[in-house]
Amino acid sequence: MRKRLWKIHSWLGLVCGLALLAIGLTGSVLVFHAEISNTLHPEVTLNSDFQPDAKRLPLSRLTQTVDLKFPDFWIRGWLLRYGSEERDKAYVMQRGSTDWHILYVDPYTGDTAERPLAYRETIYGWLVELHYTFFADHIGMFIAGLFGIAFLALAVSGVYLHKPFFKALFRLRWGASARIFFSDLHKAIGIATIPFNLVFGFTGTYWNLTHIAHELIEHAGEEEIVASEYANYRQGLDALGSTAEQAIPGYALNYIYFATEEDPNFYLYGQSPGENPLRSPYGSSVWISAKTGETVHVSDLREAGLWKTIEDAFEPLHFGDFGGLFTKILWCLAGLSPAALSISGALIFFKRRQRKPRPDKADRSAVSAV
Repeated sequence: MRKRLWKIHSWLGLVCGLALLAIGLTGSVLVFHAEISNTLHPEVTLNSDFQPDAKRLPLSRLTQTVDLKFPDFWIRGWLLRYGSEERDKAYVMQRGSTDWHILYVDPYTGDTAERPLAYRETIYGWLVELHYTFFADHIGMFIAGLFGIAFLALAVSGVYLHKPFFKALFRLRWGASARIFFSDLHKAIGIATIPFNLVFGFTGTYWNLTHIAHELIEHAGEEEIVASEYANYRQGLDALGSTAEQAIPGYALNYIYFATEEDPNFYLYGQSPGENPLRSPYGSSVWISAKTGETVHVSDLREAGLWKTIEDAFEPLHFGDFGGLFTKILWCLAGLSPAALSISGALIFFKRRQRKPRPDKADRSAVSAV
């Protein structure tokens, strides 16, 4: 049983190695995607003259600026930044198209980037598409989900194969052969990062496969429709925050999904009050009719069931942004484990195959004669 499991573990790791290498490396970089973008392109992503006590412009004015400056685009969503040097993100779509773009907007001055950026033009968008879809849309998302399942299987089988845990964790035989050293390193990394690998593997797989299931169940057989801009969307836009706070006192609004002609509702996503660090910024939602300004649906995470609370914690647990710089560094290093395990596992596999004795020419002739 153990020998068979070892073979399955080895071959599964070899087959999935390149994919897990890409997922691990991109995941580690994504932990610091904002810092990287702000360093490389501060003129695009950061407010020009940020003051902590500055007052945001009304959202209606910001959206009007975007509409006037970029008439070929229309706004689909808006990510709000409060008290931050980072700019808001307006998610816009080119008219007559289904391609999303990102426009960075200074919420204190109304200044914008020179143009909306296609998703893959941004570091974040390029890395996310590679990380979750391998640039293959829903098919790639499904394949990435399968690799996530394989990663979970490798993590669990690795723990079983390398018992006792502490012996494998602290043993690195530096003076031994390359095969033995890489074997020790592989075991140590795998055991040390098992909690992270289980979290990364499960949450990423869950997101990918549930998204695919949602598309199959909710939109099976439907043709893709190019949505239309809701003509009077700016009317009552500035009241969305106060309306949401009436529904959930102390509500922090973080993202708005804009109304369309086909679906004339604003979908607001934010955070209900509370001190739990494992609460995502988007766990509580309020839906508001763009026609009447009335609240049509409220979902307060504090009143949701246990599974909804656990599901909401997936985001901070996956990205490691709940504990400041320390957890981000830790998550970044832990995110390298799939890459390190893929490389060390492949080296062990090929080193082991090189050690197998091969019959020389005379031996092969004798075998043939028999």
